[in-house]
Amino acid sequence: GGAMGARDIMSRCALALIFVVVLVARATEATHPVASVAASDAEPRSVWSRRLRMAREGEPAQEVDDYHYVFSADCKPYMEWQSVALYYSWMAAGAPGQFTRLLSCDEPNYPYVNSVPTHVTPLYTNIDPKDPYSAYNLPGSMMHWTQHNVTDRKWVIKLDADMIIRKPLSVLDGLEAEEGLVAAGIYGYLSGVDNEMAPMFVPADVVPRLAKVGGWEIFWHGDLVKAAPLWFEYTKRVRQDPRAWWPFKGTGDVYVSRASPRPWISEMYGYVFGTAMAGLRHNVEPSAQLYAGMSPWDQDSFDPFLIHYGLKIEIGDWVWDKHFELQGSAHKDKLNCELPYYPFPMVPRKHWPGSHHGRTYDPGTAEARRVEIVMELMMALNKGIRAWRRVHCGEPWPAGLSSKGLEHIAGDVVDDHAEHRAKGDGHEFQRRALLPREKSQAELQHIQHVQRATTAKVGEAKVLGEVKVGEARPARVVGGRRAGGGFKGRNVREGMANTWLW
Repeated sequence: GGAMGARDIMSRCALALIFVVVLVARATEATHPVASVAASDAEPRSVWSRRLRMAREGEPAQEVDDYHYVFSADCKPYMEWQSVALYYSWMAAGAPGQFTRLLSCDEPNYPYVNSVPTHVTPLYTNIDPKDPYSAYNLPGSMMHWTQHNVTDRKWVIKLDADMIIRKPLSVLDGLEAEEGLVAAGIYGYLSGVDNEMAPMFVPADVVPRLAKVGGWEIFWHGDLVKAAPLWFEYTKRVRQDPRAWWPFKGTGDVYVSRASPRPWISEMYGYVFGTAMAGLRHNVEPSAQLYAGMSPWDQDSFDPFLIHYGLKIEIGDWVWDKHFELQGSAHKDKLNCELPYYPFPMVPRKHWPGSHHGRTYDPGTAEARRVEIVMELMMALNKGIRAWRRVHCGEPWPAGLSSKGLEHIAGDVVDDHAEHRAKGDGHEFQRRALLPREKSQAELQHIQHVQRATTAKVGEAKVLGEVKVGEARPARVVGGRRAGGGFKGRNVREGMANTWLW
């Protein structure tokens, strides 16, 4: 009888344990439904589904170092300061992975060929002698890079030169992408995607894959290799097809005219049509970047990954446009060590918001946040050029200029917020010590890489073996806020969403 009682108790315990396991499984499924079953095309994609898939495939849960940032530029001083500012914003943001400028240049002695990690490509501006079009350089350089340098990273992040990186972009941080699916920003004015223009260039079965995207993209690296030649080809087709010229208004380009009939945005359509022909789809993320001068409209645009400064910025009587930097010979070449540096203008104190507005979007704080983002942009531009001139010209770091994220270059760590604390406007930040610190080995390696890279000449062997410029794999650059790594993304908002930098 005792033995039967013990067996009965054990049976009851086993049934209770099974019941608890079932309840836990159902609760997990209800909380994270995409993590409970195999992902399918019918189910919504999410961070959880991707992490589950990576776990099944034996991949790490966070692809910390799997990103290669690239952008296109040509060899002009106007593009040079943008390249340097973008590079140092990548470094200051602690973005992991690699960084490469795709430089379309036909000047054999261009002095800044190695101002940042660079892959040199031919100049594609004049492939049509009747129509010089510098935008050919973007798809042309992407095609050249994919054909001559195969990155060892899983993801390629393509940016525009006139951007500043605030936070590392990540497919695990809301910007979902996968093989066959590209994360991208929105270009809503590409009206040719859904009017009579699209059938002029792509078959009917491809039209559903078209999307009004551009500016930044995150590609699975194999997708970019496949799409780059089509991107270039369709850019040429749109640019050279009279059906898309003025007086046709279906492109959405408001600047076409009898005198200038070809749409400047031909390259953007080349991207949209070319990637669709390559079989790619897009995950459109409208709030990942914020145009400087615009007010945020939701939480993500309140704390964007990128600042894009392609438009004129106006704050009261203060106005700045990147094209202003083309005016005045002394201002053009901001990297020339023989010339004094003319800083980018800061937002006047009278326009500064008077109090801290938190890290959460609210329509009532949108205007203050708009001003803060512009202040952050102008600070980032000056920090980038100052960092470059400190490394290459030996200039001291200016007193009062924040070195946040670039301490290994600036040397001393400065107080980022003394000005605002002195005003008593509600900012409470921990004071940074104004003392030099010992540089880590990773920091020293980065500084040595920058110094070596800038001594190389066009046509000479890089410090990467015996390969030549245009053929070399770009030098590996140590990323990270302390030049040693450290991943920060959209979910890490503390101190990032509303940071004062001056």
